[in-house]
Parts: sequence; C-alpha cells; structure tokens
Amino acid sequence: MGVVISGRRRPVRPDSIHVERGRRTRRRILDAARIRILREGYDALRLDALAADVGVTKAAVVKSVGGKASILLELGDEDRQDRLQVIRAALTARTGVRRRLADTLRGMLERDAARLNVVMAYIGYMWFWSGADHARAQAMLDDTRALLCELIAAASSRRLPAERLENLALRVMSGYAIGLRDVYYGRATLEETVRRVIDHTLD
Repeated sequence: MGVVISGRRRPVRPDSIHVERGRRTRRRILDAARIRILREGYDALRLDALAADVGVTKAAVVKSVGGKASILLELGDEDRQDRLQVIRAALTARTGVRRRLADTLRGMLERDAARLNVVMAYIGYMWFWSGADHARAQAMLDDTRALLCELIAAASSRRLPAERLENLALRVMSGYAIGLRDVYYGRATLEETVRRVIDHTLD
C-alpha cells in the first residue's frame, strides 16, 4: 500500500482514519452541493450555506473541495463518468450507427434530465475555466470525444477515416449540448432531441 501524505512524524497511510474521514467529508460536501444546485441553481450556491448543510466550516469546504468552480468541475466529471458508462455499454451492441447513437443519446439524456441544473451550469461555465481547471475540462472533453469515435467506428459498416470520426463525434457532442438546452427550456422532448442530434450528426 502506497504512501499518499507525509505527516510530521511519520508517513500517513492512505487508509488511515484521518484520510478516510477527509474522503467522507469531501463526499458529503459534494453531495450537499449537488442537492443545492439541483434545487436552487448553481448561481445561488453559497459556500457558507453549503458548509452549514454539512456541519463544517467554510474553510473546511475550501480545503476539501475548493471553491464553487472546483465543485462544479468535480460534479461535472461525475456526471460525465455516468455518460461514459452508457457509451461503453453501447460498444458491444450489434446495431448500426443510427440506431446505436440513438440508443446512446437516449440513455444519456434520461440520466441528464434529472440533473439539468448541474449539467447546464457545467456546460455554461466550461468556457470560463482557466489554468489547471481548463486543462482538466479539456482532457475530459478529449476523453469523451475519443470514446464516441470508438463507438461510431464500432457501429459503422465500413472503415471511416480518423478525421471523419472526429467530425462525427464533435457533431454528437455539440448537438447534445444544444439539445440539452432545448430540453432544459421545454423546447423539445427527449425523443425530439434524440432525433435532432442524430439528424445533425449523420445528415
């Protein structure tokens, strides 16, 4: 078992009571932040109110998870991991590109519909991150795009050039972001959004 923290007197084991307590506190903070954002929106999130929800100080929130931007980035990554599971599951399907993308989009939309306040805030603020936060957000985008390329390649009846795969994956991602906005504002149903993203991607 590796060492993750150096104490003043001796190394601290990754399964020590202090490390475990820190992990649990971090989890409670993130869960409470998600609840507040879902209920009131990201802009209404206040660290002092979040600290009160969890029973810690504001300083403890910042030390554990950082500021509002770091919280949103972390929650966004958790949601992205959920979407990636949907995409990975679709890799083993035996349907064509249109059907497989439709099933994948439907699965992602059904999950995101229940957490739109978090997802839309993440998409909206993505453009304003800088430094390490920007690098992390960009890596998350690149990772998602690469997996979508893999899915489209697996579902295609013929071998597609890498550039074509990249463009199709980008269309899926951009169409999905726009489709989510339509769902958020009640301009389209989930099924209408699936059809629009598929048409945007393949037509």
